[in-house]
Amino acid sequence: MSALLLLSYSGFAAAETEKHLKLQIPEMTCQLCAYLVNKELRMIEGVISTKADIKSHSVNVIALNSLNNQRLIDAIEKLHYTAEITETE
Repeated sequence: MSALLLLSYSGFAAAETEKHLKLQIPEMTCQLCAYLVNKELRMIEGVISTKADIKSHSVNVIALNSLNNQRLIDAIEKLHYTAEITETE
């Protein structure tokens, strides 16, 4: 029983350490753009996952809470795109 409680608690603790962000990237208009954005963001330590959507010109990012959001914007600007964080959870 205590092992089950421990597993439940550790899962809860892990969920608290993540944040969900949505970045708006107007210049991301094709599959290659989406690939490059995903690749660049996933290289950042602390990024857990990314999913780019060219129709909405946005990318959803799951990252550790400790990650500075400016690092995401800087990575996008490195590709000569602009980025704005429009949603956070």
